[in-house]
Amino acid sequence: MRRNTLLLLTALIAPLPLAAHAQDMPWALTNARIETVGRGTIAKGTIVIRNGLIAAVGANVAVPPDARVVDLTGRTVYPGIIDLTSTIGLPSQTSSGGGAGQRGGPGAGQSDDDPPGLTPQRSVAEELRGAAADARAAREAGITAALVAPTRGAFRGMAALVPMRDSLDERVLRTPVALAMGFQGVSGRYPQTLLGVIAYERQAMYDAQRYGLVMDRWRANPRGLERPAFDPALEALVPVVRQQRPVFFWADDENEIRRAVRLAKEFDLSLTVVGATEGFRATDALAGRTAIVSVNFPRPPSVTGWHFQYATRRAPDDSAKADSAARIVIEGNAAALHQAGVRFALASGGLRAGEFLTNVRKAVERGLPRDVALAAITQRAAELAGAGDMLGTIETGKIANLVVTENDLLSDSARIRMVFVDGIRTDVTAPPAGARGRRAVGAGAAGAGAAAVAQIGGTWEMTVNTSQGASTSTVTITQDGTTFRGVSVSEFGRIEFSDGRIEGRRMTWSATLTTSGQTIPLTFDGMLEGDGADRLVGSVGLGPMGNAEFTARRTSP
Repeated sequence: MRRNTLLLLTALIAPLPLAAHAQDMPWALTNARIETVGRGTIAKGTIVIRNGLIAAVGANVAVPPDARVVDLTGRTVYPGIIDLTSTIGLPSQTSSGGGAGQRGGPGAGQSDDDPPGLTPQRSVAEELRGAAADARAAREAGITAALVAPTRGAFRGMAALVPMRDSLDERVLRTPVALAMGFQGVSGRYPQTLLGVIAYERQAMYDAQRYGLVMDRWRANPRGLERPAFDPALEALVPVVRQQRPVFFWADDENEIRRAVRLAKEFDLSLTVVGATEGFRATDALAGRTAIVSVNFPRPPSVTGWHFQYATRRAPDDSAKADSAARIVIEGNAAALHQAGVRFALASGGLRAGEFLTNVRKAVERGLPRDVALAAITQRAAELAGAGDMLGTIETGKIANLVVTENDLLSDSARIRMVFVDGIRTDVTAPPAGARGRRAVGAGAAGAGAAAVAQIGGTWEMTVNTSQGASTSTVTITQDGTTFRGVSVSEFGRIEFSDGRIEGRRMTWSATLTTSGQTIPLTFDGMLEGDGADRLVGSVGLGPMGNAEFTARRTSP
């Protein structure tokens, strides 16, 4: 037995040095169509990768004799996608590839007594932990780097840009990138309300201005002066109020966007608005500023300006028309911002990694120019993260973060086949033949070759997992074809919903939770698992509180 154990360990360990050495060897990607993003398209060219960097790129590049050659005839190479709204690798997180989850625990410069969300000195880079499965999921979706920051609080800490390697904390690309901020309060203590949060943030900025002046005076000539008390939070804010460090401010709806812009004007901050899902309603406020626009499109009832329309009585056949009209406007957000001249990147906004590109394609369908969309997830994203000299385009000297596809990356027929992160290759396995277009679970197809609709009516037990713990509810669903309605009963009371939709194995619906005098929009997006329709997994948007993961099982039909 001991001998067999040693043989097993030897078999597992022996290949590792060879694999590591193999990654150090150069690559030559030949006969590829290359979309450099920054310098046009090369119809047929070669990219040489050495020591994790792009050593050469062009139509007439010689292949080094020691390179491993990959013939990419019929395939296209793009710069790696960068997601600027991620929580991957944070402790106590529920991550999904490049998407967002819940906030983590205390980080560097933050004690257990510090309230989460009020710690500008928090260093995300020092909290990162390996998340191999999540990193691989991100890579397979074409995401090669992500900006990591918590999703809750007024002062959330210093965001970090990390490569999607199995050990996220191994080689941080850039830190700190920006101070992450938002309008969320702290449960159970001041500041808890929106008014309190704004007052708290303004006072902190004024305190940082004064603290910087006092520290400058003391450092210039400390003799005869009492040494000022060191304050790590104010120390972290001084570069912010001096425009030496940008602020990434999470603001989704129109009012939040305008409040963030007013705060930036008052203190002359270098502001980038993150989220901006209602940017189309605030193009005047965003003029001359930068934004990181989420493609995690909200449900129409959650969007400012649509509440009244959804609350009024309509003809039975009018609901679908109103929903469709709202979706066109919401999914056309990025196109409207582009038309208004706003400079922006696109980000997942908490979507699972595999859904990021899907929704970018929807933005293109709604009028965003294809080349603008491609730049917004590569070059523009790198520039906003302060890493334009390292990432975002295919140029000599930049990090070899690349995506290899069959067909256009932003088309529905795109298939990602290979990804390079820091020059390290990951092959993406093609889905089994017939996997796409396979019949949905359930019985009763409408006709020959038609996809069956999943039958999801009945009672479900749902568990939502957040950083504050798990919450269980009983959900009763009534189905009508591809739509459904229902009621959820939990410790928070009874919540009804009526806008559920079924698309293949996917279920989406929204609801509104009212608790402690606050109204929180909930948006559910789940996928049926297995051969039956009795298990559901997915994510729920919690409005200003970020996102959480949920699971559900059907307990009775």
